[in-house]
This record gives sequence, structure tokens and C-alpha cells, in this order.
Amino acid sequence: MAEEEDKMLEVKNVSRSFRKLSGIKYKKFKALDDVSFNIEKGKVTTLLGINGVGKTTVMKIMAGLIKPDSGEVLVDGEKFNQNSYNKVAFVPDINIHFANTKISEMFEFMEVFYKNWDSEMAEEMLKIFGLNEEDIIDNLSKGNIARVKLIIGFAQKPEYLLLDEPFSGIDFFKREEFISLIPEYMNEDQAIVITTHEISDIENIVDDVIFIDEGKLVMNINAEELRERENLSILEKMREVYQNE
Repeated sequence: MAEEEDKMLEVKNVSRSFRKLSGIKYKKFKALDDVSFNIEKGKVTTLLGINGVGKTTVMKIMAGLIKPDSGEVLVDGEKFNQNSYNKVAFVPDINIHFANTKISEMFEFMEVFYKNWDSEMAEEMLKIFGLNEEDIIDNLSKGNIARVKLIIGFAQKPEYLLLDEPFSGIDFFKREEFISLIPEYMNEDQAIVITTHEISDIENIVDDVIFIDEGKLVMNINAEELRERENLSILEKMREVYQNE
């Protein structure tokens, strides 16, 4: 049984390579190179970097969707296993619903496969976003589809919720509204990890910041320490880190 101090998600010396077409040949490139960091419960962590630096790859490895070439992911001190899927939820930046499916049908599917599914939370969030459970997801706007995905992530009640560009397609006012709800739905035994280009929008809710560049960990810093020690916002620090990109 994992000790109390192990109650975190640990990425330990993870590397991952892919083959990419270059001209007429496939060449191997390293998406992640010996990356290590911890995700602590009770905190919102943002994983930042310019496009193509390995953010989505590491999120998929954390979610157990792809395997690293080397290194490992530990969930509460244990190697990723079948039980981990009830602890870790991943909301990607692509659609995850079945074709011609109603919101209610998608919720029913989730309830069957995820033991922690919270129907009351899902219904409450539907009302907040002004959505109807009888709506067919394919007929919704891009922003409303994004909202459905967010509801699905939160209503799984995972201990670790991984959100990959969750605000894509959501207008500023609705985005602001949802971000303000994150602390309300989050509890002290939960961790949320966000990758986003809307950095200034999440500034006030982020606890830890992880910068990745060209598959390597560049920096892992507490947001409050960043503001106090360097007098910089997260966005200003990102500009400093990637100024030569």
C-alpha cells in the first residue's frame, strides 16, 4: 500500500521517441528526453511550452495512453495499472464523443465505465453552461463541445485531471466563468494539470508551473515564488524562457 508521502503523480526519467517522415525517409526524433517532475494533490499545475515541445506526449503518458521508451509514471506510489484509470482522467484537445450521440447518452456511457462518475455534478455543470442533455453533441458549436468535454472530465471525479488545451473554442466570458469554477469543483485530494495558450486567464489559479522545451524539462517552479522572487507573471516568465524560439 502506498505511503501518505507517495500520494502524488510522479513522472520519473521519462523518454519517448517517434518516427517522422522527413523527405522520403522516416527519421526518429525524441519527443521527451529524461523528463521528471511530480504532480501534487491540492494544486493546479500548468504545463507550458511552445507547440511541438512534448506537452501532449507527456500528458498522454501520464494518462496511460502511450508507453514511454524508458522511465515510468507512478500514481500514488504504484506503477500505472488498470486501477489507475479511475484515478487519472485525460481530456484531450480533440473530440471524444461518439457520432450522433446525445449528451445524456454520453453521460450514461461514462457512468458504466467509471466507478466515480458523479451524475449530480454533470447535471449541475450542464445547467451552468446552459446545455440540454438531449442535445446531440455533433450539432453543438465548437465551444459547447469543449464544455461537454470539461464536464466529462470533472464528473469522473478523478484524483488527477489532465486538461489539454481545455478552453479552445470557448469565448472569453464563458472561459472566465469556467476558470472561476475550477477551485469550487476541485478538492484538496485532487490535482489538476492544464496545458493552455490562454496563460493570462489561468494566472490566478495556478500553483506550480512546468516549462518544457524540445522534449526537456526547462524549469519547475511555484507560481507564488515566481511572483515574489522574480516579480514576474507566468506569461512574462514564459516569454523570457522562450524568447529565442
